[in-house]
Amino acid sequence: MEIVRRQKQVHLQDQENVYAIKGKGTTALPTKRQGLGIRGALGDLNSNVQAQRDANVGKVAVAAAEYEKKATLNRGALKSSNYNHVQSKVDTGLSGKLSVQPTSRPPLRREESTAGLAARAIARSKAVLKDNKSEYKENINIVIQTKKCFQDIKKSSKLPTVRENKVLKPILKESTESLGKLKLAESNPCSERTIGLIDHKKLIKQSELLKSKETPELPDDIEDIDAGDKNSPLLMSIYIKDIYRYLTELEIKYAIEPDHLRKQTVITGKMRATLIDWLVEVQRQFSLVLETFHLTVGIIDRYLQAVPNIQRNQLQLVGVTAMFIASKYEEIYAPDVGDFVYVTDNAYSKADVFRCERDIMSKLGFCLARPIPLSFLRRFVKAAHGTSKNHHLAKYFVDLSLGEYTMAHYRPSELSAAAICLSLYLLSSKKLEDVWTPTLSYYSGYSLEHIDPIIRKLAKIVVNVENSKYKAVYNKYLDTTLAKVSGLPQLKGEAIYELAKIPSST
Repeated sequence: MEIVRRQKQVHLQDQENVYAIKGKGTTALPTKRQGLGIRGALGDLNSNVQAQRDANVGKVAVAAAEYEKKATLNRGALKSSNYNHVQSKVDTGLSGKLSVQPTSRPPLRREESTAGLAARAIARSKAVLKDNKSEYKENINIVIQTKKCFQDIKKSSKLPTVRENKVLKPILKESTESLGKLKLAESNPCSERTIGLIDHKKLIKQSELLKSKETPELPDDIEDIDAGDKNSPLLMSIYIKDIYRYLTELEIKYAIEPDHLRKQTVITGKMRATLIDWLVEVQRQFSLVLETFHLTVGIIDRYLQAVPNIQRNQLQLVGVTAMFIASKYEEIYAPDVGDFVYVTDNAYSKADVFRCERDIMSKLGFCLARPIPLSFLRRFVKAAHGTSKNHHLAKYFVDLSLGEYTMAHYRPSELSAAAICLSLYLLSSKKLEDVWTPTLSYYSGYSLEHIDPIIRKLAKIVVNVENSKYKAVYNKYLDTTLAKVSGLPQLKGEAIYELAKIPSST
């Protein structure tokens, strides 16, 4: 029997595959018009199908008879109840058909069909409330008893209460000087040494030092440029003055010496200028922020100052690695080391960059805290109430100065102060004395006499940029996003030529 069934199943599957293959051909699937049933499309079924159908019909008849008995019993129960006005929607004549016939009466309203149920529910809820009254009374009595118990406990307790008028005495009766006489346990090898507290005189000296380092009050003629930033936590108006005072200390600590390439036997100032001019193009190619470029130049100068005898073929590796380090320090999404290897035309490998990175970081003491000119420049532009054009022009002056070897020893704050002063002077009709206000002098920490020689050097660099072969910075600031400040007519006027002491071509 099993073999016969399997053969029939295989026969059915073969016919299904045939119809599936011929779905798009001329032979279509058989339909009901050909005398086949719903399952007829799958082929001839076995002879047991008709017997199964008869058995299923008999089961339906038995189920219908049972359902009719239950319906008659329910009608009898409904007649004895209060719902005589309700007529069943289900037709009881289901022995022949399993269908629901609609009633001749209109559908009952919600109020008529649920009136009795609502009345019974109200009666039951009233009975429940009567039964629960006794329980509520018992719970109330329990609560009253617990309150009395707590009051008795409070009265009987002898814990002292603290009054507002009384002053609490210190727990330690002895003075804190005796704590300095404590010794460590004998198991400690330093048990014979006493743990002394800081001397009172040292504390006084430290407090005096802290007072001397506190931010002094602003003079009357100086504007408080941070007064309107108290509601902005990102501007840090409470700490901003202390932050910039700390930055000025760091730029003195990590200063670049004048003629810092004197220990180099091969590297010259022109080679350094060529490297920085190329790094400007790398910055533009990778769309790096300006902070990354400024930090890169600082890392290069600090490394060349600390390590003598750098060879010519190692200088580009130092520059690429410095920008790789700076990008990881400043960028959100730093370029991969493979990208920096690619821009060198595979002159170096990834292992060379990693090896140079370890050497640079070890020589710099793993400290990249030297400030950059851009940090000071933003502060000075705010103090001058400068425009975005003033800011872009000052950035142009700073970037030009970074490539000049004779300007490398100036502090970042000095370069920024000279750049913003020259920018304000060229874009206005005022004199230098009027441009450099007492507010700018106070927040920068430099007088006009101090930055005047730096301004004149900047003016000379700007005038000679057209004749220079290092034009990456000039081309960079021709972009519309930077207001095309390198092409401004003021940079070819008499005012800047007078500062540079170069006769004007016009």
